[in-house]
Amino acid sequence: MQNHTEEIKLFLHHTFIDILLISETHFTTKKYFGGTVILIKDTIEHNELLKYEEDSIQATSIKVKGFPCEITITAVYCPT
Repeated sequence: MQNHTEEIKLFLHHTFIDILLISETHFTTKKYFGGTVILIKDTIEHNELLKYEEDSIQATSIKVKGFPCEITITAVYCPT
């Protein structure tokens, strides 16, 4: 994913995507991101929730505000 940063930015801009969920990022545990990533437009009010990570599953979640009710969005990756 790190090698495709500019490509991802162009894709998001041209497709008008507000929230993008990515799994199998190929980042290691030494990096900030895990096996999942959520990219969200900075104009959307949200909070990052605690990451969930075990050998068999990894998940990144956010709580999005501004709708009639809050919604939780989760990107999940099962490496095994």
